[in-house]
Amino acid sequence: MQNKFLVSINNLDDIEIYKKVGVTTFLFPLEGYAVGYPSIFSVFDINKIKEENKYVLINRILDCDDIDKLKELLLKLKVKGIVFEDIGVFNLVKKLKLDIDLIYFPNHFNTNYQSINAFLDKGLTSAVVSNEITKKEIEDITKNVIKPVVLQVFGYNMAMYSRRLLLDNYAKVYNLEKKNPLVITESVSKHEFLVFENNYGTVSYDNHIFNGESLLELDNVLYFMVNTSFIPIDTVIKFLTNSYQDEYSGFLDRETIFKLRDE
Repeated sequence: MQNKFLVSINNLDDIEIYKKVGVTTFLFPLEGYAVGYPSIFSVFDINKIKEENKYVLINRILDCDDIDKLKELLLKLKVKGIVFEDIGVFNLVKKLKLDIDLIYFPNHFNTNYQSINAFLDKGLTSAVVSNEITKKEIEDITKNVIKPVVLQVFGYNMAMYSRRLLLDNYAKVYNLEKKNPLVITESVSKHEFLVFENNYGTVSYDNHIFNGESLLELDNVLYFMVNTSFIPIDTVIKFLTNSYQDEYSGFLDRETIFKLRDE
């Protein structure tokens, strides 16, 4: 099972620790092209890592200048593939004729197999399924997609992404010391969110670690994705070795209240 985990990296020294529990595939947020991840890595950092199964994360919404600069970086990168959000990355990789995996990760929107298959049919290697739907719905997707998909199974779930520097603006307006990350409580629901900002925008996460252990039994899966951001490595290791106890599973066992449906 461990060789199916795709684990994000916070510290390069962590790689050897994960390898000891059987993890062989790693995800590196790319410097200048990732939001919501406290640790980012340059092309130089990534290329000098000798692991074969290296993926980079590009999850920013990009403009034309970003794409032009990314072209130069992709020609230098030595990786197995890219996990990306902006479809411009897919078009750029095809234009450059790079022989690498392309995994589409739009966070909230891969919620049905028809739309996922439409992207897979265009040449994508795989797609990350939203974990904001029920386990039954995720299982239905895995049974009907034309290629194996990626399932998010552990970590803080992203609730929102803005290109604005919200923490910076808030601190300036109210003349406060900026805290980053910052835990806030929504005034009506009293639900907590973990908010993190870098130069490219602000991301808020549900301030509960999502445990999707029950998804590990599903078939037709390329990778089980583990987002280690803001989580101590010993906690991640507990999940990877089946000794993590927290049972918070988001919407896996209950339908989301936000879904639109036909009446």
